[in-house]
Amino acid sequence: MPSRNQVARVAVDDETWRRFRQAALARGVTVAAYLGKLVESELRRRKASPLTVGDVEQPEADQALAALAAVRLAIDELDDIAGRLARSAVEHGGSWEDVASSLRLHHAAALQAYGQG
Repeated sequence: MPSRNQVARVAVDDETWRRFRQAALARGVTVAAYLGKLVESELRRRKASPLTVGDVEQPEADQALAALAAVRLAIDELDDIAGRLARSAVEHGGSWEDVASSLRLHHAAALQAYGQG
C-alpha cells in the first residue's frame, strides 16, 4: 500500500539546506511540514496566476476575481514575512515603536498585528 507521505530529494548544496532547516525551525515547523506548505503555496499560486490561453474565455469578472485571489495570497505571504522581521527586530533589541515607525503604523497596531508568533 503506497504511503500517504511523499519523499523527494532536494538538489541544493549543504549550506542552502542548513539555512532552509533553520528557517523551518524559526517558524516552529518541521522541515517536512515547511516543504509541504511551500508545495501547496506554489500550486495555489500557479492556479491563481496570470491567465492562461483557456482563461481568457472566462467572464471578465471571474478573471478579475482570480487575479484578486492571487494578490491576496501574495499579501498574506508578505504579511507573514513582515511579522517575522518585526519580532526579530524586537528580539534583537529594537522597540515596537521602531517597528511601528518602519511600517508606518501606530505602535498599538504594530504590536497587535505582529506581536505574537
